[in-house]
Amino acid sequence: MKKNVRNLLIMLAVLLVLGGAAWALLALPQEDAAGEDSSAAAESSQPAQALLAGDAAQVEAIEVDNEKGGFTMIRIAGEEELDQFTIKGYEGYGLNHSVISSGSKTFLELSAAKSLGSRDDLEAFGLDGQGESYVRVRYAGGESEELIVGNQAAETSGRYVLKDGEIYIVPGVPESFFSDHFAFFSTAVYTVPDRTAEVVAEDGTATPTAAPDIMETITISGAGYPEPITVEHDPDIMNEYRMTQPVTAESGNTAFLELVDSLKSLTAESVVSVDVSEKGLSSYGLSEPEAQVSFTLNGSSHEMAVSAKDAEGKRFLTADGGQLIYQVSDSQVNKWAQADLTALRMSYICIPNINNVKKLTITVDGNVSQYAIDRKEKESSTEKNKNYELTITKAGGGEVDYEEAYQPFYMKLLSLAVFTPERETFSGEPQVKIEYEYFEGGGDTVEFYRMQDKDRYIATLNGGFNGQVRGTEMSAMLELLP
Repeated sequence: MKKNVRNLLIMLAVLLVLGGAAWALLALPQEDAAGEDSSAAAESSQPAQALLAGDAAQVEAIEVDNEKGGFTMIRIAGEEELDQFTIKGYEGYGLNHSVISSGSKTFLELSAAKSLGSRDDLEAFGLDGQGESYVRVRYAGGESEELIVGNQAAETSGRYVLKDGEIYIVPGVPESFFSDHFAFFSTAVYTVPDRTAEVVAEDGTATPTAAPDIMETITISGAGYPEPITVEHDPDIMNEYRMTQPVTAESGNTAFLELVDSLKSLTAESVVSVDVSEKGLSSYGLSEPEAQVSFTLNGSSHEMAVSAKDAEGKRFLTADGGQLIYQVSDSQVNKWAQADLTALRMSYICIPNINNVKKLTITVDGNVSQYAIDRKEKESSTEKNKNYELTITKAGGGEVDYEEAYQPFYMKLLSLAVFTPERETFSGEPQVKIEYEYFEGGGDTVEFYRMQDKDRYIATLNGGFNGQVRGTEMSAMLELLP
C-alpha cells in the first residue's frame, strides 16, 4: 500500500513539471513567426515600381541594340500618345503599326516586380556587356534613360533588368525588343477578293452571295520549268479551263483548282530584306528565280518569284515588283513552285458535252463521215439543268440510232487519253481528224498523226501539241464508228 502511494506521488510530480514547461512555452511571444508572415505579406502587397522615371509622353525615341541588330522607334510628329511611333529609316515601307504600337506602349509602361539591389555578379543575370538587349530612351528635353535587359528570371516570371546600377525583375518585356526592325514589318503579301453574284428571289429582291473563283489566266515559269505553263479560262468547254502551253489541253481538274485556291492570299513568315537590287536579289537566290507565277484571279493581278528551297524547306520570295524580300515555307507556295504539268491537265484530249455538238466530222485516211445533230429540249428540262433529245443524221446514210450507235461511239471518242506528254516530231497529213462544231458557235479540231515504227499517235488540239495516244485505243474507237 505504501509502495502504491509513493508511485502515485512521483507521477503527480512529473506531470506538474511537464505542465509548467508547456505553459511556459505557450506563454512566450511568437515574434519570429509573426515577423516572417508579416514580412512576406508586406512584400507581396508592395506596389510595382515604374521602370522608367521620365514622362512617357515626352519620349522622342527608343533605341534598341541586340545581337540581331536592333532598331530605333521614333515618335510620329505631333503625336503624344504612348503608341504613336514608327521605325526610323523605314517609314515608307509596309510596317505593322499594331505591333509597333503594342511594343512601344508596353515597354514605356513596364514596372519592376522586385528589386534585387546592386550586385557584382552581373554575368549570372545575363547583364554583362549589353545583355540580351540594350535600350536607351530619349526624351524631348535631351535627357535619357538606359537599361540592359538580361536573362529570364529564375525565381519568377519576367527578366532581369539593370538600371542605374540596380537589378530588377521585370515581367512583360516585349519579345520584339530582342529582334531587329523586320519584326515590325507587315508580312501580309496580298489578298484576292472573293467574287460575288446577286441571287434574285421570287419577290424580286437581290441578295449578294459568294460566287466561284475565276482564274482568268496564269503562267508558271522559272529555272525549274523547261517551258512555261499557261492556263486560261474558257467558259465554253466542260471544265472551263484550257492549257495553252507547253501543250494545248483541257485543265480545270482537282490539281488545278487546288492551285487556284492556294493563290487566294499569302502571308509570309517574315521579311528579311529591303534590298531588291540585282546584288540583293542574287544573295537570296532570286536573280534567276526557281519559279515564277503571274496570274489574274477574280480580276486581281499578281506576280511572284521564289528561290529554290533550302535544307529547312524555306524559300525567299518577291511579289508584285515590291521593295521587300520575304521568307516563306515551301508548303505555302509549292502548288505553283513545284507544279506538275501532267497533273494540271486533263489526260483526255477534248471533252465537249454531247448536248453541245451541232455537227461532228470524222476523217480517217481521207474518208469523211459527217453527223448532223438536231436537239429538242425535253419537258423535264429546267433553267439550271437542261435536258435534250438528240436526233443524229449521217450525211448520205440516214438517221443513226442515238442509244445503240452514236452515244457509245461518242463516249469512246472522248475517252481517248494521252499516256505521255513527251514531244515527238510529226509532219504530213493526219491519219485521223475530228472536227466539233457547237450550237453556241465555234468549234474544236483534234488531229492524230501516226508515229513511225510505233503503235502510237501524236495528238494535237487546235493545232497545238497535246500528247501521245496508244494505237490500240485509236483502233477501239474507230471500230465503233457508226
